[in-house]
Amino acid sequence: MTFSVRPSGDGGWLAFASGPRLLVTPVASDGFVDAAWAAIGAADGFRLSLDLLTNNGLAATPPFVLVEWSEGADARIILRGDAPLAVTDASGSESLSASGVSTWVERSIPGVTAIRFSVPAATPVGTATLPLIVGVALVAEASVGAAVATKPVEVDVEETVREAPDAESSPSPVEDSVAGDTMYRSGADAVAPEPVAAETDEVPVVDDALHDGETVLTSDIAKMRGKRRPAAGTVANDVAPAQRLVLAISTTGAREALTQPLLIGRSPSVSKISSGHVPRLLIVGTPEQDISRNHVQVSLEGDTVVVTDLHSRNGTMVELPGKSPQKLRAGEPTSVILGTVIDLGSGVTLTVEESGE
Repeated sequence: MTFSVRPSGDGGWLAFASGPRLLVTPVASDGFVDAAWAAIGAADGFRLSLDLLTNNGLAATPPFVLVEWSEGADARIILRGDAPLAVTDASGSESLSASGVSTWVERSIPGVTAIRFSVPAATPVGTATLPLIVGVALVAEASVGAAVATKPVEVDVEETVREAPDAESSPSPVEDSVAGDTMYRSGADAVAPEPVAAETDEVPVVDDALHDGETVLTSDIAKMRGKRRPAAGTVANDVAPAQRLVLAISTTGAREALTQPLLIGRSPSVSKISSGHVPRLLIVGTPEQDISRNHVQVSLEGDTVVVTDLHSRNGTMVELPGKSPQKLRAGEPTSVILGTVIDLGSGVTLTVEESGE
């Protein structure tokens, strides 16, 4: 695959190209450049590049574009930040943007003929467009393929903006690779809404034995996604339309659709509503009352299921497919994938599933 770039002076981002993959990001430290170059050229370069970008947590993740595309195959795109990316197929062009999204936008698009990204506020050097097959360059624009001259169709991406965690409280780096699978806007740019959960009369218990650092890592989710990449022409099984995603409740057998945020607990209530999203209240519990009144919120943000422990008394565990259970950080939104089991305690579990309809 040959990418085309326009060199940049002021304001340029680094473009890393190798084979079918392209990474464009403003990060330019020596350590990052070396690691990104090693990651993008690896056999599993898409996942490794994403792990590298996200391994210090949401607040520290920079804006970036990550593309993997070979002619005849679906284009896999992850986008974080305000700058739009243009994707062209036989029917025209659409503009992808993660503006207003605190996490990321991830798409798998069939029939792509061209992809183009312009770095915001970058100053091109001259008018020449240069080929970039394998290498690193400071660019104002990066593209691949031949665009179709049709009127762009703007895609409106609606997602709830959440406050990004501080870098100090973000998950630690990955254990066995230099990378992760998500897109975010930096904590400084995120707009923090009022908390959804109502105040309760319960006082959160801080148990040092439970807070041992074994919390969910963005990179764990990335690795799960990387292992579950679909074949060309199929739909990724960890990205499903809202109407197809449900929570299976272990104690009742009910399957609750994620068409709006779910506020789950022993006796959930809402005193404040943020971002115009009215949560649906879901009562679960046991005679032991191990479940807090407002225990956890589960919502769909774009194509991503996000779980937030609402400072529950006994905490919330999540188990990604094929991974050991890990404890959520209280109050920190965490994205999960299909097949994830959310354990509230006392045998009450919620499983992220597709409705099958």
